Amino acid sequence: MAFDDIGRSIIKGIPTDGRKTVTAAGTAEALSSTSLLVDWIIIVAETDNTGVMAVGAPTVVATVLTRRGVPLNAGDVVTLSGIDLKEIYLDTTVSGDGVTYFYRV
Repeated sequence: MAFDDIGRSIIKGIPTDGRKTVTAAGTAEALSSTSLLVDWIIIVAETDNTGVMAVGAPTVVATVLTRRGVPLNAGDVVTLSGIDLKEIYLDTTVSGDGVTYFYRV
């Protein structure tokens, strides 16, 4: 049985949602500390973000001059499929900005 970051059991086929804020701008953070392969995930930049959120690999950078990954402004969406949540990284240009997400195992 799989578990999410706060210990809830994940049942195959049941959609799950969550939220993640990036503590320090300029520092990539994994979406999840737990390895969990998902069928698909929809990631939405929080609508009250004031900076740019970037989604990508461990090398993701949100800063415009060296940007790497997929940039998301407030309310923008990215969808990924067949990926491990632990392999999705976030960076932001403003500390405390975040994303909400919805996925199915």
